[in-house]
Amino acid sequence: MNFEIIPVEKSERALHYLVNLSCDAFKATFSPYYDKGEIEAYLDLAYNPAILRKELSSESSRFYFIEVDGEKAGYFKVNWDKSVTNEKYLHDFELQRLYLLPKYQKQCLGQKAMDFVLNLAQKLEKQTVWLEVWEGNKVALNFFKENNFVAVSNNAFPLGHYAQTVKVLKKDL
Repeated sequence: MNFEIIPVEKSERALHYLVNLSCDAFKATFSPYYDKGEIEAYLDLAYNPAILRKELSSESSRFYFIEVDGEKAGYFKVNWDKSVTNEKYLHDFELQRLYLLPKYQKQCLGQKAMDFVLNLAQKLEKQTVWLEVWEGNKVALNFFKENNFVAVSNNAFPLGHYAQTVKVLKKDL
């Protein structure tokens, strides 16, 4: 198995892959819990090309593709400084998204991505990495716990007709 983490280029072709991968991964993760209309409405809001193009252009955010044998297996997004999504953590490093397509899960790819994220945060001289994870995603919560992240608070995350709870987790480096 040939594994690579590749920065997402600021090109229309890369944007096309990112939009499709983002939508596919989000649907695979959350469709068992929400109805199709709620998922589609969220995807239109969060993962449309204009939004992702703007996020790709940020100087304090980066997207990375996770590739296995030349195939896109997942992706992640990191933010720092002015791009973090919660101003309480303005001086920290944020892992905003980490998704793997189902057929690539349970192959240690998430751990390889996490190691990359933690190393990048250290290179940028950040003291803390933080993230948010939906409280119903037990697999992700366990993964982050195994990586020594601790819960520090909860936030609301609107999806569909309900405000979901996400756990804010952080890890000091």
